[in-house]
Amino acid sequence: MATLSFEYDYDFQLIGLYCHFKDYRLAWALNKMFEFDFVKQDPYSIKNKEDTQEFSCYTFLIEHQELYYYLLANRSEHGLLIPERKDIDYFIIIDGIYERSKKKEFISQLSALNEVLSAVEVNPKGLRSKQNLLME
Repeated sequence: MATLSFEYDYDFQLIGLYCHFKDYRLAWALNKMFEFDFVKQDPYSIKNKEDTQEFSCYTFLIEHQELYYYLLANRSEHGLLIPERKDIDYFIIIDGIYERSKKKEFISQLSALNEVLSAVEVNPKGLRSKQNLLME
């Protein structure tokens, strides 16, 4: 009997944000600075053995570029989205074709925001709990 196995695609850009502000304040600042239109979604849910964790989630789509932006909180009432990165408060996921040179500039601009203490590039493939970042 053959077994079907497959590997998930973690081909997206991931940026970690250090920020002490509430999610709506951060989304507002990003919208203002980058002329984005982040919209609050239903909470992003992760089911584990004990319970379901819900994380704040905002999305923004640039249709003509087929570029999706997700703003996800790393903290919920019951734990962390990415436990091994407890130092990070929020993640920005950029899904679609995104130029590497633009990413460095974007991270620099994020770090310059008053609401953001620091922004760092994170390699999703190097995270133990990377499956928690797979947006449906």
